[in-house]
Amino acid sequence: MTNVMYVDLVDSESRLFAGDAEYLVANAYDGEIGIYPNHVALITKLKPGVLRIKLPDKEEQSVFAISGGFLEVCSNRVTVLADIIERTEALDEARLVEQKEDALNKLNRSDSTMSYDLAKVQASLDIAIAQLKALDFLKKRSRQING
Repeated sequence: MTNVMYVDLVDSESRLFAGDAEYLVANAYDGEIGIYPNHVALITKLKPGVLRIKLPDKEEQSVFAISGGFLEVCSNRVTVLADIIERTEALDEARLVEQKEDALNKLNRSDSTMSYDLAKVQASLDIAIAQLKALDFLKKRSRQING
């Protein structure tokens, strides 16, 4: 067995992943971060984007879209907490492009006095962009594998 760490992915509704991993890659606010077994303890804020987990004895990585959140490393255990985490298998590109355009249109014609609504629209835009990035990552990886 390879050197592994325990990873726990939790969003506001459920636990999406819990198990051993060889490494995890996520988008922190200071840049992309890679976490490997026995990583030094840390807590960092995550940006919306792609989160990848390399499972032991598997060639491919598990890829998730994340709305942002927090990542904690402690005692060879990684915990990711976010409002929204989605598996890439569940994503529909056409629907996501439509959601992104709808959010952009709302932001462009919005009244700045409605800050609560703007925050909801911005969050919707952020997660749609994160999901599209996850799909783009999978497409690029598929092209590399299939040549």
